[in-house]
Amino acid sequence: MSIAVEIAVEDLAGLEVAALAGAHRVELCTDLAVGGLTPPPQLVEEAADRARALVAARDARPHFDVHVLLRSRAGTGEFLDRPEEFAYSEDEVQLMARQAEQSVAAGAAGVVLGALTPAGELDLPAIETIRDGALGAASAAMRGVTLTVHRAVDALPGRAERAEAVRTLLGLGVHRVLSSGGAARALDGADDLGAMVDAAEGLLDICAGGGVRPADLPDLVRRSGVRDVHLSARRRPGGPLETGAPDTGTDPAIVAAAVEAAGDL
Repeated sequence: MSIAVEIAVEDLAGLEVAALAGAHRVELCTDLAVGGLTPPPQLVEEAADRARALVAARDARPHFDVHVLLRSRAGTGEFLDRPEEFAYSEDEVQLMARQAEQSVAAGAAGVVLGALTPAGELDLPAIETIRDGALGAASAAMRGVTLTVHRAVDALPGRAERAEAVRTLLGLGVHRVLSSGGAARALDGADDLGAMVDAAEGLLDICAGGGVRPADLPDLVRRSGVRDVHLSARRRPGGPLETGAPDTGTDPAIVAAAVEAAGDL
């Protein structure tokens, strides 16, 4: 069984790059430079429509789909050891719940959410409120929705807390947790990711994300046991744009290299 590859994208061109290169899904957001923010419903609808068209034309994997990041604000993009980056007011939580509902209604197959208390614990009431926005829209559409908790877990104090968070999130119906294992790069957090994989007991997917490069995949997967990887596959800043290349920050060569490396594992 190959490793599933998720690509973070900001636009339709990036989605097409990911699909044509063989990625399994995309995480749609805006402002990747600060870690990503919630995209507008119109972009979600356009992305979901484009994904379906690519699948119908057999230009994407049969189950290629769009997952939407739910994040109302971001700071500098640096959040390790800073749980306050994911501590939200009641108004912000209600906003993300509405965004979850709107995203699923617009066609998203999944949502990516997370919230912490300032003290560095999972904010369970906030997570449940946002989750319920997504589930309500999925129920109205008579379909399912995949729930992923994002790298807020990397701002938890340590390995034991992240493993316990996985067990807690299982009870909330979460399907996947995206994490670097608390490190700046997932490869450096591979042992912590392995502890999260063990805590999940095969009932929840751990997706390794954070500074992932295609060349990292063999060592990352071997050391952690993850079956999902996440990367932004961004073009090198200031690098030349190849003739005929799509106008997007998503680099086709990096996506293709990641998919190839994952397929060999």
